[in-house]
Amino acid sequence: MKKGFTIAEVLITIGIIGIVAAMTIPGLIKNYQERQFKTAYKKAYSEISQIFIEAIYNQQLSRTQNGDVNATNEEFGLLKTKLKVLHECNQKGVIEDCWIKGDTVCGGGCATGNSADGISKEGTGVPGQHREYCFIDISGRSWCTYNENENIFFVDTNGFKNPNRFGKDRFMFTIADVNNNRAASATNYKKIIPLVNEDILSANYWCVHPPCYYQSWLLK
Repeated sequence: MKKGFTIAEVLITIGIIGIVAAMTIPGLIKNYQERQFKTAYKKAYSEISQIFIEAIYNQQLSRTQNGDVNATNEEFGLLKTKLKVLHECNQKGVIEDCWIKGDTVCGGGCATGNSADGISKEGTGVPGQHREYCFIDISGRSWCTYNENENIFFVDTNGFKNPNRFGKDRFMFTIADVNNNRAASATNYKKIIPLVNEDILSANYWCVHPPCYYQSWLLK
């Protein structure tokens, strides 16, 4: 006489498998998404670094101080040329076509501003009117300046796709001197660094939804 599993035993086994799956699958999905975010961040950093290092070497940049609109135009124009524009949002116009409303640095609680990072008292993301430049490149990434006259640049590495959060798929870069300090003049330009060159593990101005691995994701 052949022995087999009873219906009760099969149901118990299926139930155990379901419990194990429910416990492990969300973690696997989270780890997979994190690897994707990390890879996209590294790629964006590598590309913007190569673009500016070449320009610095060839002395193509002319900034002499912070607050220089022409210098920001020059620097962001370099990005547009090298990354190739799929869609551009006009200066001082509506930018939702390039940078979707989403996570904000400082949680929207900063002084009233119109930066492409979503700083606004409403805390709802990018306002309709802005003082920045934005474009989408041919790989679907969204790029914006922080302000029309500074050397700070934002990227959303997967464009309009979720989660649209800083430290996940949104990151910030600036141009630094030899000591890794943000440089105000092109004569001191040496490299691109994350604007926040450290990991943030608790909520603060630059990381509303921690953790934000601004530094270690580039090193690991």
